[in-house]
Amino acid sequence: MNKKKVIIIGAGPAGLTAAYELSKTGKYDITVLEADNQVGGISKTVNHQGNLIDIGGHRFFSKSQKVLNWWAKFLPILDTTHHLEIGYHSKTQNLDEILRKNSEGAMLVRKRKSRIYFNKKLFEYPLKLNPQLLLNLGILKSYRIVKGIIYARIFPIKNERNLEDFFINNFGKELYHTFFKDYTEKVWGKPCTDLSSEWGRQRIKSLKIRDLVKHSAQKILIPRKYQNASARTLIEKFLYPAKGPGMLWEKVAAACMDSGVVFLFQAKLSKLHIEDGLVTKVSYQTSQNPENVLDCDAVFSTMPIKNLIHTIQDEVPIEVAKIAQELEYRDFLIVGLELKTLKIEQEKGKLIKDNWLYIQDGGVKVGRLQIFNNWSPFMAPANNIWIGAEYFCQHTDELWNMSDEKIIDFALTELSTIGVLDKKQFLSGKVVRCPKAYPTYSGSYHHLNQVIDYLDTKKNLFPMGRNGLHKYNNQDHSMLTAFKAVELFERGEMSKMEIWAINSDDEYLG
Repeated sequence: MNKKKVIIIGAGPAGLTAAYELSKTGKYDITVLEADNQVGGISKTVNHQGNLIDIGGHRFFSKSQKVLNWWAKFLPILDTTHHLEIGYHSKTQNLDEILRKNSEGAMLVRKRKSRIYFNKKLFEYPLKLNPQLLLNLGILKSYRIVKGIIYARIFPIKNERNLEDFFINNFGKELYHTFFKDYTEKVWGKPCTDLSSEWGRQRIKSLKIRDLVKHSAQKILIPRKYQNASARTLIEKFLYPAKGPGMLWEKVAAACMDSGVVFLFQAKLSKLHIEDGLVTKVSYQTSQNPENVLDCDAVFSTMPIKNLIHTIQDEVPIEVAKIAQELEYRDFLIVGLELKTLKIEQEKGKLIKDNWLYIQDGGVKVGRLQIFNNWSPFMAPANNIWIGAEYFCQHTDELWNMSDEKIIDFALTELSTIGVLDKKQFLSGKVVRCPKAYPTYSGSYHHLNQVIDYLDTKKNLFPMGRNGLHKYNNQDHSMLTAFKAVELFERGEMSKMEIWAINSDDEYLG
Protein backbone atom coordinates (compact mmCIF):
# COMPACT_ATOMS: atom_id res chain seq x y z
CA MET A 1 0.00 0.00 0.00
CA ASN A 2 1.32 3.42 -0.95
CA LYS A 3 1.42 5.61 2.13
CA LYS A 4 0.61 9.30 1.89
CA LYS A 5 3.63 11.55 2.36
CA VAL A 6 3.26 14.08 5.17
CA ILE A 7 5.72 16.91 5.83
CA ILE A 8 5.72 18.62 9.25
CA ILE A 9 7.52 21.96 9.53
CA GLY A 10 8.95 22.40 13.03
CA ALA A 11 9.66 20.00 15.91
CA GLY A 12 8.18 22.06 18.73
CA PRO A 13 5.14 20.97 20.81
CA ALA A 14 2.62 21.31 17.96
CA GLY A 15 4.84 19.66 15.33
CA LEU A 16 5.77 16.74 17.59
CA THR A 17 2.18 16.25 18.72
CA ALA A 18 1.02 16.04 15.11
CA ALA A 19 3.90 13.71 14.19
CA TYR A 20 3.09 11.35 17.05
CA GLU A 21 -0.67 11.32 16.42
CA LEU A 22 -0.20 10.65 12.70
CA SER A 23 2.47 8.01 13.30
CA LYS A 24 0.09 5.96 15.47
CA THR A 25 -2.12 5.24 12.46
CA GLY A 26 0.66 3.60 10.41
CA LYS A 27 -0.85 5.16 7.27
CA TYR A 28 1.71 7.85 6.49
CA ASP A 29 5.33 8.43 5.61
CA ILE A 30 6.17 11.37 7.89
CA THR A 31 9.14 13.72 7.62
CA VAL A 32 9.78 16.49 10.14
CA LEU A 33 11.89 19.46 9.03
CA GLU A 34 13.51 21.27 11.99
CA ALA A 35 15.70 24.34 11.56
CA ASP A 36 17.38 23.81 14.95
CA ASN A 37 19.69 20.96 15.93
CA GLN A 38 17.31 19.60 18.58
CA VAL A 39 13.60 19.14 19.17
CA GLY A 40 11.35 21.16 21.44
CA GLY A 41 11.22 24.60 19.80
CA ILE A 42 10.94 27.21 22.57
CA SER A 43 10.08 24.30 24.89
CA LYS A 44 13.52 22.74 24.51
CA THR A 45 15.97 22.39 27.40
CA VAL A 46 19.53 23.71 27.04
CA ASN A 47 22.36 22.13 29.04
CA HIS A 48 25.19 24.27 30.42
CA GLN A 49 27.73 22.24 32.39
CA GLY A 50 24.96 20.22 34.02
CA ASN A 51 22.81 23.32 34.63
CA LEU A 52 19.58 23.12 32.63
CA ILE A 53 17.88 26.14 31.03
CA ASP A 54 14.16 26.28 30.36
CA ILE A 55 13.57 28.99 27.75
CA GLY A 56 10.78 31.10 29.21
CA GLY A 57 9.60 28.76 31.96
CA HIS A 58 7.01 26.16 30.91
CA ARG A 59 4.45 25.27 33.52
CA PHE A 60 2.62 22.13 32.45
CA PHE A 61 -1.06 22.63 33.23
CA SER A 62 -4.18 22.36 31.11
CA LYS A 63 -7.95 22.33 31.26
CA SER A 64 -7.86 19.59 28.63
CA GLN A 65 -7.92 16.06 30.03
CA LYS A 66 -6.70 14.82 26.67
CA VAL A 67 -3.54 16.90 27.01
CA LEU A 68 -2.99 15.80 30.62
CA ASN A 69 -3.40 12.14 29.68
CA TRP A 70 -1.06 12.62 26.72
CA TRP A 71 1.70 14.02 28.94
CA ALA A 72 1.27 11.24 31.49
CA LYS A 73 1.67 8.68 28.69
CA PHE A 74 5.30 9.73 28.32
CA LEU A 75 6.22 10.67 31.88
CA PRO A 76 4.83 9.18 35.12
CA ILE A 77 3.66 11.82 37.56
CA LEU A 78 5.35 12.15 40.95
CA ASP A 79 3.65 14.37 43.51
CA THR A 80 6.68 15.77 45.28
CA THR A 81 4.55 18.33 47.14
CA HIS A 82 3.08 15.57 49.32
CA HIS A 83 5.91 13.04 49.06
CA LEU A 84 3.43 10.80 47.28
CA GLU A 85 3.81 8.99 43.99
CA ILE A 86 0.67 9.41 41.89
CA GLY A 87 -0.22 6.47 39.67
CA TYR A 88 1.66 3.98 41.82
CA HIS A 89 -0.41 4.62 45.00
CA SER A 90 2.64 4.22 47.21
CA LYS A 91 2.38 6.28 50.40
CA THR A 92 5.13 4.52 52.26
CA GLN A 93 8.11 4.81 49.94
CA ASN A 94 10.67 7.42 50.82
CA LEU A 95 10.57 10.42 48.44
CA ASP A 96 14.32 10.31 47.79
CA GLU A 97 14.02 6.67 46.77
CA ILE A 98 11.09 7.44 44.46
CA LEU A 99 12.95 10.29 42.81
CA ARG A 100 16.13 8.28 42.45
CA LYS A 101 14.24 5.52 40.64
CA ASN A 102 12.06 7.72 38.46
CA SER A 103 13.55 11.17 38.04
CA GLU A 104 15.11 10.29 34.67
CA GLY A 105 11.60 10.00 33.31
CA ALA A 106 9.20 11.73 35.69
CA MET A 107 6.76 14.63 35.68
CA LEU A 108 6.89 16.34 39.07
CA VAL A 109 3.96 18.11 40.74
CA ARG A 110 5.37 21.48 41.77
CA LYS A 111 4.06 24.34 43.85
CA ARG A 112 3.67 27.56 41.90
CA LYS A 113 5.08 30.69 43.44
CA SER A 114 5.72 33.80 41.40
CA ARG A 115 6.13 37.29 42.79
CA ILE A 116 6.71 40.81 41.56
CA TYR A 117 10.04 42.39 42.50
CA PHE A 118 9.57 46.14 42.81
CA ASN A 119 11.66 48.69 44.74
CA LYS A 120 13.59 45.81 46.34
CA LYS A 121 10.35 44.41 47.79
CA LEU A 122 8.40 41.29 46.88
CA PHE A 123 4.69 41.35 46.01
CA GLU A 124 2.46 38.32 45.44
CA TYR A 125 1.65 37.36 41.85
CA PRO A 126 -1.12 36.96 40.89
CA LEU A 127 -1.69 40.05 43.01
CA LYS A 128 -3.47 39.47 46.31
CA LEU A 129 -5.26 42.39 47.93
CA ASN A 130 -4.04 41.70 51.44
CA PRO A 131 -2.44 43.65 54.30
CA GLN A 132 1.09 42.77 53.12
CA LEU A 133 0.46 44.41 49.75
CA LEU A 134 -0.75 47.60 51.42
CA LEU A 135 2.12 47.54 53.92
CA ASN A 136 4.72 47.24 51.16
CA LEU A 137 3.15 50.03 49.13
CA GLY A 138 2.47 52.47 51.94
CA ILE A 139 -0.72 54.27 52.98
CA LEU A 140 -0.73 56.95 50.26
CA LYS A 141 -0.05 54.55 47.37
CA SER A 142 -2.63 52.07 48.72
CA TYR A 143 -5.23 54.84 48.96
CA ARG A 144 -4.60 55.83 45.33
CA ILE A 145 -4.92 52.21 44.20
CA VAL A 146 -8.25 51.68 45.99
CA LYS A 147 -9.54 55.01 44.68
CA GLY A 148 -8.49 54.03 41.13
CA ILE A 149 -10.24 50.67 41.38
CA ILE A 150 -13.48 52.25 42.58
CA TYR A 151 -13.36 54.92 39.88
CA ALA A 152 -12.80 52.28 37.16
CA ARG A 153 -15.83 50.35 38.41
CA ILE A 154 -18.08 53.42 38.36
CA PHE A 155 -16.72 55.14 35.24
CA PRO A 156 -15.21 52.44 32.97
CA ILE A 157 -13.77 53.32 29.56
CA LYS A 158 -16.66 52.32 27.32
CA ASN A 159 -14.73 51.49 24.15
CA GLU A 160 -11.42 49.81 24.92
CA ARG A 161 -9.12 51.05 22.17
CA ASN A 162 -5.89 49.47 23.40
CA LEU A 163 -4.20 47.48 26.13
CA GLU A 164 -3.90 50.49 28.43
CA ASP A 165 -7.69 50.90 28.40
CA PHE A 166 -8.07 47.20 29.19
CA PHE A 167 -5.74 47.39 32.19
CA ILE A 168 -7.32 50.57 33.57
CA ASN A 169 -10.84 49.12 33.26
CA ASN A 170 -9.82 45.97 35.09
CA PHE A 171 -7.36 47.26 37.69
CA GLY A 172 -7.71 51.03 37.95
CA LYS A 173 -5.19 53.63 36.81
CA GLU A 174 -2.88 53.60 39.85
CA LEU A 175 -2.52 49.81 40.02
CA TYR A 176 -1.94 49.76 36.25
CA HIS A 177 0.88 52.30 36.52
CA THR A 178 2.40 50.50 39.53
CA PHE A 179 2.40 46.89 38.39
CA PHE A 180 1.44 46.52 34.73
CA LYS A 181 2.60 49.42 32.56
CA ASP A 182 6.40 49.25 32.82
CA TYR A 183 6.59 45.46 32.74
CA THR A 184 4.23 45.10 29.77
CA GLU A 185 6.08 47.76 27.77
CA LYS A 186 9.38 46.06 28.65
CA VAL A 187 8.03 42.76 27.29
CA TRP A 188 6.58 44.13 24.05
CA GLY A 189 8.85 47.10 23.39
CA LYS A 190 5.85 49.36 22.73
CA PRO A 191 3.64 51.68 24.75
CA CYS A 192 0.48 49.95 26.01
CA THR A 193 -1.46 52.49 23.94
CA ASP A 194 0.02 50.88 20.80
CA LEU A 195 -0.93 47.32 21.83
CA SER A 196 -4.25 45.63 21.16
CA SER A 197 -6.59 45.03 24.10
CA GLU A 198 -7.05 41.55 22.64
CA TRP A 199 -3.77 40.50 24.29
CA GLY A 200 -5.30 41.24 27.69
CA ARG A 201 -8.57 39.51 26.89
CA GLN A 202 -6.77 36.36 25.75
CA ARG A 203 -3.99 36.09 28.31
CA ILE A 204 -5.28 37.53 31.59
CA LYS A 205 -9.02 37.96 31.27
CA SER A 206 -9.58 35.74 34.33
CA LEU A 207 -7.26 37.91 36.42
CA LYS A 208 -9.63 40.69 37.44
CA ILE A 209 -10.14 42.72 40.59
CA ARG A 210 -13.20 40.74 41.70
CA ASP A 211 -11.18 37.52 41.32
CA LEU A 212 -8.26 38.96 43.27
CA VAL A 213 -10.58 39.95 46.11
CA LYS A 214 -12.41 36.61 46.05
CA HIS A 215 -9.20 34.58 45.99
CA SER A 216 -7.56 36.65 48.72
CA ALA A 217 -10.63 36.42 50.96
CA GLN A 218 -10.90 32.69 50.33
CA LYS A 219 -7.28 32.21 51.39
CA ILE A 220 -7.89 34.13 54.63
CA LEU A 221 -11.40 33.02 55.65
CA ILE A 222 -11.92 29.50 54.29
CA PRO A 223 -9.98 26.42 55.49
CA ARG A 224 -7.78 25.10 52.69
CA LYS A 225 -9.57 21.75 52.41
CA TYR A 226 -12.85 23.56 51.61
CA GLN A 227 -11.41 25.88 48.99
CA ASN A 228 -12.25 25.36 45.33
CA ALA A 229 -9.88 22.55 44.31
CA SER A 230 -9.83 23.08 40.56
CA ALA A 231 -9.15 26.80 40.82
CA ARG A 232 -6.51 26.20 43.47
CA THR A 233 -4.76 23.63 41.29
CA LEU A 234 -4.70 25.99 38.31
CA ILE A 235 -3.25 28.82 40.37
CA GLU A 236 -1.00 27.07 42.87
CA LYS A 237 0.33 23.83 41.33
CA PHE A 238 1.62 22.63 37.99
CA LEU A 239 3.37 19.66 36.43
CA TYR A 240 7.00 19.90 35.39
CA PRO A 241 9.40 17.37 33.82
CA ALA A 242 12.22 16.61 36.27
CA LYS A 243 14.87 17.78 33.81
CA GLY A 244 13.01 20.53 32.01
CA PRO A 245 10.37 20.64 29.25
CA GLY A 246 12.74 19.32 26.60
CA MET A 247 12.79 16.04 28.50
CA LEU A 248 9.18 15.37 27.52
CA TRP A 249 9.57 16.42 23.90
CA GLU A 250 12.70 14.33 23.46
CA LYS A 251 10.70 11.31 24.62
CA VAL A 252 7.93 12.15 22.15
CA ALA A 253 10.48 12.47 19.35
CA ALA A 254 12.01 9.11 20.28
CA ALA A 255 8.57 7.48 20.15
CA CYS A 256 7.99 9.05 16.73
CA MET A 257 11.32 7.73 15.44
CA ASP A 258 10.42 4.26 16.72
CA SER A 259 7.30 4.50 14.55
CA GLY A 260 9.32 5.44 11.47
CA VAL A 261 9.09 9.24 11.51
CA VAL A 262 12.14 10.82 9.84
CA PHE A 263 13.65 13.93 11.45
CA LEU A 264 15.83 16.26 9.38
CA PHE A 265 17.67 18.75 11.58
CA GLN A 266 19.11 22.12 10.55
CA ALA A 267 16.75 21.89 7.61
CA LYS A 268 15.04 25.15 6.62
CA LEU A 269 11.95 25.24 4.43
CA SER A 270 12.66 27.43 1.39
CA LYS A 271 9.65 26.90 -0.89
CA LEU A 272 6.19 25.38 -1.05
CA HIS A 273 5.29 24.22 -4.57
CA ILE A 274 1.57 24.82 -5.23
CA GLU A 275 -0.53 23.24 -7.99
CA ASP A 276 -4.30 23.72 -8.20
CA GLY A 277 -4.54 24.80 -4.57
CA LEU A 278 -2.49 21.87 -3.28
CA VAL A 279 1.05 21.74 -1.93
CA THR A 280 2.72 19.05 -4.04
CA LYS A 281 6.38 19.48 -3.08
CA VAL A 282 8.53 21.26 -0.52
CA SER A 283 12.05 22.56 -0.98
CA TYR A 284 14.39 22.89 1.97
CA GLN A 285 17.98 23.92 2.64
CA THR A 286 20.72 22.34 4.71
CA SER A 287 24.34 23.35 5.24
CA GLN A 288 25.36 20.54 2.89
CA ASN A 289 22.79 21.14 0.17
CA PRO A 290 20.94 24.41 -0.57
CA GLU A 291 18.26 22.70 -2.67
CA ASN A 292 16.47 19.55 -1.52
CA VAL A 293 12.99 18.57 -2.69
CA LEU A 294 10.38 16.25 -1.16
CA ASP A 295 7.04 15.20 -2.64
CA CYS A 296 4.10 15.52 -0.29
CA ASP A 297 0.40 14.90 0.10
CA ALA A 298 0.00 17.24 3.08
CA VAL A 299 2.00 19.84 5.01
CA PHE A 300 1.57 20.74 8.68
CA SER A 301 3.31 24.04 9.40
CA THR A 302 4.35 25.61 12.71
CA MET A 303 6.77 28.11 11.16
CA PRO A 304 6.01 31.83 11.54
CA ILE A 305 3.33 32.96 9.10
CA LYS A 306 5.63 35.73 7.92
CA ASN A 307 8.17 33.14 6.75
CA LEU A 308 5.61 30.65 5.50
CA ILE A 309 3.98 33.15 3.15
CA HIS A 310 7.42 34.06 1.82
CA THR A 311 8.00 30.41 0.82
CA ILE A 312 4.90 30.43 -1.38
CA GLN A 313 6.26 33.46 -3.26
CA ASP A 314 4.59 34.08 -6.64
CA GLU A 315 1.32 32.42 -5.59
CA VAL A 316 0.53 35.06 -2.96
CA PRO A 317 -1.60 38.16 -3.73
CA ILE A 318 0.33 41.39 -3.16
CA GLU A 319 -1.91 42.58 -0.32
CA VAL A 320 -1.66 39.26 1.54
CA ALA A 321 2.14 39.22 1.13
CA LYS A 322 2.33 42.78 2.49
CA ILE A 323 0.24 41.92 5.57
CA ALA A 324 2.36 38.84 6.29
CA GLN A 325 5.57 40.82 5.85
CA GLU A 326 4.41 43.43 8.37
CA LEU A 327 3.46 40.98 11.11
CA GLU A 328 5.57 41.71 14.17
CA TYR A 329 7.36 39.46 16.65
CA ARG A 330 9.24 39.91 19.89
CA ASP A 331 12.57 38.14 20.25
CA PHE A 332 13.80 36.73 23.53
CA LEU A 333 17.08 35.88 25.17
CA ILE A 334 17.80 34.27 28.50
CA VAL A 335 21.02 34.55 30.48
CA GLY A 336 21.76 31.55 32.68
CA LEU A 337 23.78 32.56 35.74
CA GLU A 338 25.37 30.07 38.12
CA LEU A 339 25.94 31.63 41.55
CA LYS A 340 27.08 30.66 45.02
CA THR A 341 24.22 32.58 46.66
CA LEU A 342 21.46 35.12 46.01
CA LYS A 343 21.11 38.32 48.05
CA ILE A 344 17.33 37.86 48.22
CA GLU A 345 16.65 35.30 50.94
CA GLN A 346 13.43 33.93 52.36
CA GLU A 347 15.17 33.34 55.66
CA LYS A 348 18.79 33.57 56.59
CA GLY A 349 20.72 31.14 54.39
CA LYS A 350 17.61 29.79 52.60
CA LEU A 351 16.74 30.24 48.94
CA ILE A 352 13.44 31.97 48.19
CA LYS A 353 10.80 29.56 46.88
CA ASP A 354 9.75 31.47 43.74
CA ASN A 355 9.77 29.91 40.28
CA TRP A 356 9.73 33.38 38.72
CA LEU A 357 10.27 36.94 39.81
CA TYR A 358 8.68 39.60 37.59
CA ILE A 359 11.10 42.54 37.57
CA GLN A 360 8.90 45.61 37.65
CA ASP A 361 11.68 48.20 38.05
CA GLY A 362 11.68 50.45 34.98
CA GLY A 363 15.36 51.34 35.28
CA VAL A 364 16.58 47.93 34.08
CA LYS A 365 15.92 45.95 30.91
CA VAL A 366 15.62 42.52 32.58
CA GLY A 367 11.98 41.44 32.57
CA ARG A 368 11.78 38.23 34.58
CA LEU A 369 14.03 36.06 36.66
CA GLN A 370 13.70 32.29 36.74
CA ILE A 371 15.09 30.37 39.72
CA PHE A 372 15.65 27.00 38.11
CA ASN A 373 16.35 25.22 41.42
CA ASN A 374 12.69 25.81 42.29
CA TRP A 375 11.31 24.50 39.00
CA SER A 376 12.95 21.15 39.72
CA PRO A 377 15.79 20.04 42.00
CA PHE A 378 17.24 18.25 38.98
CA MET A 379 17.72 21.46 36.95
CA ALA A 380 20.99 22.32 38.73
CA PRO A 381 23.82 20.53 40.56
CA ALA A 382 23.60 20.57 44.36
CA ASN A 383 24.88 23.53 46.41
CA ASN A 384 24.81 26.21 43.68
CA ILE A 385 22.06 28.65 42.66
CA TRP A 386 21.06 28.55 38.98
CA ILE A 387 18.94 31.42 37.67
CA GLY A 388 17.83 32.75 34.28
CA ALA A 389 17.59 36.48 33.54
CA GLU A 390 15.03 36.99 30.77
CA TYR A 391 15.21 39.80 28.24
CA PHE A 392 12.55 40.70 25.69
CA CYS A 393 14.05 42.48 22.70
CA GLN A 394 14.45 42.60 18.92
CA HIS A 395 17.18 40.90 16.95
CA THR A 396 18.21 44.36 15.75
CA ASP A 397 18.77 45.64 19.31
CA GLU A 398 22.22 46.36 20.67
CA LEU A 399 21.72 43.85 23.50
CA TRP A 400 20.90 40.99 21.12
CA ASN A 401 24.05 41.63 19.11
CA MET A 402 26.47 41.90 22.02
CA SER A 403 28.94 39.08 22.62
CA ASP A 404 27.79 36.46 25.12
CA GLU A 405 30.42 37.64 27.60
CA LYS A 406 29.12 41.23 27.48
CA ILE A 407 25.50 40.08 27.82
CA ILE A 408 26.39 38.04 30.90
CA ASP A 409 28.16 41.01 32.46
CA PHE A 410 25.22 43.27 31.55
CA ALA A 411 22.78 40.92 33.31
CA LEU A 412 25.01 40.62 36.38
CA THR A 413 25.30 44.41 36.61
CA GLU A 414 21.54 44.97 36.33
CA LEU A 415 20.68 42.31 38.92
CA SER A 416 23.35 43.66 41.23
CA THR A 417 21.98 47.19 40.87
CA ILE A 418 18.47 46.18 41.98
CA GLY A 419 19.74 44.06 44.87
CA VAL A 420 19.16 40.54 43.54
CA LEU A 421 22.78 39.33 43.59
CA ASP A 422 26.38 40.14 44.37
CA LYS A 423 28.61 39.89 41.27
CA LYS A 424 31.34 38.32 43.41
CA GLN A 425 29.13 35.22 43.78
CA PHE A 426 29.13 34.55 40.00
CA LEU A 427 30.52 31.19 38.82
CA SER A 428 29.54 30.73 35.15
CA GLY A 429 27.00 31.80 32.56
CA LYS A 430 25.24 30.87 29.33
CA VAL A 431 23.28 32.97 26.80
CA VAL A 432 20.47 31.47 24.72
CA ARG A 433 18.80 33.54 21.98
CA CYS A 434 15.31 32.71 20.74
CA PRO A 435 14.11 34.68 17.68
CA LYS A 436 10.38 35.22 17.08
CA ALA A 437 9.50 33.84 20.52
CA TYR A 438 6.37 35.98 20.82
CA PRO A 439 4.00 36.81 17.96
CA THR A 440 2.61 40.26 18.77
CA TYR A 441 -0.84 41.74 18.39
CA SER A 442 0.52 44.82 16.67
CA GLY A 443 1.77 45.78 13.20
CA SER A 444 -0.54 44.30 10.57
CA TYR A 445 -2.17 41.89 13.03
CA HIS A 446 -5.64 43.44 12.61
CA HIS A 447 -5.57 42.44 8.93
CA LEU A 448 -4.51 38.86 9.65
CA ASN A 449 -7.91 37.50 8.55
CA GLN A 450 -6.95 38.17 4.94
CA VAL A 451 -3.91 35.93 5.36
CA ILE A 452 -6.03 33.30 7.12
CA ASP A 453 -8.54 33.29 4.25
CA TYR A 454 -5.74 32.91 1.72
CA LEU A 455 -4.06 30.02 3.57
CA ASP A 456 -7.43 28.29 3.79
CA THR A 457 -7.46 28.02 -0.02
CA LYS A 458 -4.50 25.62 0.21
CA LYS A 459 -6.47 22.46 0.85
CA ASN A 460 -3.67 20.29 2.23
CA LEU A 461 -1.78 22.96 4.22
CA PHE A 462 -2.49 22.86 7.95
CA PRO A 463 -1.15 25.78 10.05
CA MET A 464 -0.86 25.12 13.81
CA GLY A 465 1.04 26.11 16.93
CA ARG A 466 2.00 29.51 18.34
CA ASN A 467 3.82 31.01 15.37
CA GLY A 468 1.96 28.90 12.84
CA LEU A 469 -1.24 30.71 13.85
CA HIS A 470 0.38 33.95 15.09
CA LYS A 471 -1.28 33.48 18.49
CA TYR A 472 0.31 33.96 21.87
CA ASN A 473 -0.59 30.38 22.81
CA ASN A 474 0.28 28.34 25.83
CA GLN A 475 2.00 25.02 25.17
CA ASP A 476 -1.19 22.99 25.67
CA HIS A 477 -3.11 25.21 23.26
CA SER A 478 -0.45 24.54 20.65
CA MET A 479 -0.98 20.82 21.21
CA LEU A 480 -4.75 21.24 20.85
CA THR A 481 -4.25 22.94 17.49
CA ALA A 482 -2.16 19.93 16.41
CA PHE A 483 -4.85 17.48 17.54
CA LYS A 484 -7.41 19.45 15.55
CA ALA A 485 -5.18 19.68 12.46
CA VAL A 486 -4.69 15.90 12.46
CA GLU A 487 -8.42 15.38 12.93
CA LEU A 488 -9.31 17.63 9.99
CA PHE A 489 -6.72 15.97 7.76
CA GLU A 490 -7.93 12.49 8.67
CA ARG A 491 -11.53 13.29 7.85
CA GLY A 492 -10.65 15.15 4.63
CA GLU A 493 -11.87 18.54 5.82
CA MET A 494 -10.60 21.33 3.58
CA SER A 495 -11.37 24.34 5.81
CA LYS A 496 -8.99 24.92 8.73
CA MET A 497 -11.14 27.47 10.56
CA GLU A 498 -11.64 25.07 13.49
CA ILE A 499 -7.89 25.24 14.12
CA TRP A 500 -7.91 29.04 14.23
CA ALA A 501 -10.83 28.99 16.71
CA ILE A 502 -8.80 27.18 19.39
CA ASN A 503 -7.79 29.42 22.31
CA SER A 504 -10.22 32.14 21.33
CA ASP A 505 -12.26 31.69 24.50
CA ASP A 506 -10.05 29.75 26.95
CA GLU A 507 -8.97 31.55 30.11
CA TYR A 508 -5.52 31.18 31.61
CA LEU A 509 -3.51 33.17 34.08
CA GLY A 510 -0.31 34.66 32.62
